[in-house]
Amino acid sequence: MRIRSYTPPRSHPPQEANPATPPLPYPDGWFCVGFSTEWPPGTVHTRPFMGEDLVIYRTRSGKLRASRPYCPHLGAHLGAGGKVDGEQLVCPFHKFSFDTEGKCVQTPFGPPPKASLTFVKLTEAYGIVWAWHHHNDDTPTWELPELGLTDGHPPLFKGTDMAGHPQEVCENSFDYGHIQPLHGVEFLGELAPPREDGQLYHVEIKINRKLPLLGTRQHNASATVIGLGGISVVVNLPEFGVYSVNWVLATPIAPWRIRLYLAVSAHVTWGRNSPALVRTPVSNAAARAVSAGILKALEQDIRRDFPMWHHKRYVEHPKLSRADGLIGTFRKWAGQFYAPPTGKDPSPRTGSSLPHGDLERSR
Repeated sequence: MRIRSYTPPRSHPPQEANPATPPLPYPDGWFCVGFSTEWPPGTVHTRPFMGEDLVIYRTRSGKLRASRPYCPHLGAHLGAGGKVDGEQLVCPFHKFSFDTEGKCVQTPFGPPPKASLTFVKLTEAYGIVWAWHHHNDDTPTWELPELGLTDGHPPLFKGTDMAGHPQEVCENSFDYGHIQPLHGVEFLGELAPPREDGQLYHVEIKINRKLPLLGTRQHNASATVIGLGGISVVVNLPEFGVYSVNWVLATPIAPWRIRLYLAVSAHVTWGRNSPALVRTPVSNAAARAVSAGILKALEQDIRRDFPMWHHKRYVEHPKLSRADGLIGTFRKWAGQFYAPPTGKDPSPRTGSSLPHGDLERSR
């Protein structure tokens, strides 16, 4: 996957928002490190994650693993030439081999030493590869949900590196006030009361916007925020036979820096009256073509947020207006993904030191 770094236009300030002491730490939870199609069996890729590299590889039988980058033997970077040999990851320096539990099982020099790789927990869901982070290196305390999304092809995707933080990206789903002035989209209201569900937050809204090739259309968007790792937005246009799952995924790669992934997987009902022999190929080709168009439009739309995220400063005590939507409520919910202040109850509702704003909920 080719990753581009965001370069602001000359009309924007030259300095990115990169504070010496970031106001928000790395959050806990699941975060995107790539997509399942990037790891056919035998593949090794290095990905930045929370201030270090992860070496992610898939064995010949299909097991996906993520190791911290340095060989315990003499410190070689496993992503700088490391290879998969069957079910083992082989260090490029001295050819020490490690099994799928991380244990050194073979060397060219005789019996292996008592040495092991340190793995980071991975899971695959929705065609996305997610890595787990916890401030105490605890094992996962929650799993990614079954979202009931209509099966489509593997997501098409793009990635961009920039200054920012996942909480700022997720907050956009609750910031109704920016939709019209920044995106030129008319906000028509909530379809249902926003709903918290543990580590998920569901929002359904009605908007009026211009769609590629379709003109200005009123449609519904159903967003699910999954921890602070990303947002799934389902757009269903049955009159056009299109059901699209759009992803905005922000992964911390360093203090106050993120890799932002945009991804789309569409399902179409075109050709359902065609003979069975051609129905699936026709639908798959149409779905990928639709996804490519939606991904291009999604990128054009979200790029309007890029200079905001890249340059903005996190305001700890925002002076929220009645038009600002759910920002205060969102920040209160987001507190569960950070280490609680010392001596405080670590419950999601009270365990965060993160300010929520002066207006908890705009009505």
